[in-house]
Amino acid sequence: SSDLKSNKGVKTVMQIFENKVDELYSNYLINDIQPTAKQFKTDLLIQLGRKQREQKKTVTILSYLNDKITYFESLVGSGRKDEIDENSIKIYRTLKTYFERYESVRQTKLTFDNLNEDTYWDFWDVQDEILRGKITIPKKKGERKIAVQINGFLMSSINKYQKTFMRLFRLAIIDGINVTLNTNNANLIVTKSRASKDLYVSETELSKIWNYQPTTNEMQLAKDYLILASLTGMRYESMEVANLETVETYKDGVYNFEYIHSKQNKTEAECYIPLFQPAKEILKRYNNKFPQFPANPVINENIKTLFELVGINAIQTITNVTYKSGTIIEYKPANEVVTTHDCRKSFITNLFISGGTESIVMAVTHPDKKPAHAMAGVYNKSTLLDKAKQFYDEINRIRLQKPSELYRF
Repeated sequence: SSDLKSNKGVKTVMQIFENKVDELYSNYLINDIQPTAKQFKTDLLIQLGRKQREQKKTVTILSYLNDKITYFESLVGSGRKDEIDENSIKIYRTLKTYFERYESVRQTKLTFDNLNEDTYWDFWDVQDEILRGKITIPKKKGERKIAVQINGFLMSSINKYQKTFMRLFRLAIIDGINVTLNTNNANLIVTKSRASKDLYVSETELSKIWNYQPTTNEMQLAKDYLILASLTGMRYESMEVANLETVETYKDGVYNFEYIHSKQNKTEAECYIPLFQPAKEILKRYNNKFPQFPANPVINENIKTLFELVGINAIQTITNVTYKSGTIIEYKPANEVVTTHDCRKSFITNLFISGGTESIVMAVTHPDKKPAHAMAGVYNKSTLLDKAKQFYDEINRIRLQKPSELYRF
């Protein structure tokens, strides 16, 4: 009978254990939580009464965000796994400004445990009202004036900042901070809807810019940027750091071309881009290096002015999906809406129109993501060179049928 009692006791304990596991599993499902093995073990011990739940810290979001920005800045160039690129750090800095503005408007201090879902959406509503000029924020010393956009946030922009917002809160959870907001709730991030416009710079228009003689340093840099970016397909983030790279020469048999090793910060990919003759002529004026370009908003404004001076002003259709104002369709001249990103679009479009093979062109503009394994990245350099050679062959092939003033080696 003692064995029977013992067996019943074991079964009871096992049943309690199973019930606690089921309760915990249900809680994870309801709250859309995907626990790590360590978190599951800790939570189960708490459920079984064998461990006290740790008292998490209450921290203001701004103080934590400031610490994180300082930490990320300290990692730049370290090669560590938790290093993030400068563009990502800029998004955190902008998010910091948004928190400062919200606290100023609502006269409150935000902490991780007092920011719930209602406050979260109010936070974005306030940012949108500020951008539309409905709420005025006193300008700080040294801070640029907020450029009013009557239609408010684009969905693509707010999506980007909301993703960084959630990453920040997940980091706080890892650091043992009490967070009220459910960071796994996909409904807290708006749908990414890209703005669209039918603008690209045709070869004819690029030739007009190439033959234009600027009279100021600002316009010279704008022209150099537009030609270089339109002949390499590089994003602004890559152009911004291209001056750190050395222009290399490849000679082997029928191949003889100069190229730049481009780092694609946005996709963590890289490629070798053969340089067309006009690009090489520009680089000669900068000791065979890419020039240092101004900040993106500045170069965008200068490119618009350059378009106006050259007379490129055909009407463009622009479709924007906004956070609060719905879908906005506008018709504006090219010189009012052109941006650095249109140079990348121009590179792709012009080569496609000339008959370039899509896979070869896209291997330069949208290379495969950087290999996860370090040694794979080393061996992949030969593959990058093979793609550059293919691109060189492809350009020479299509130029036999359609000579070009710009897209030539």
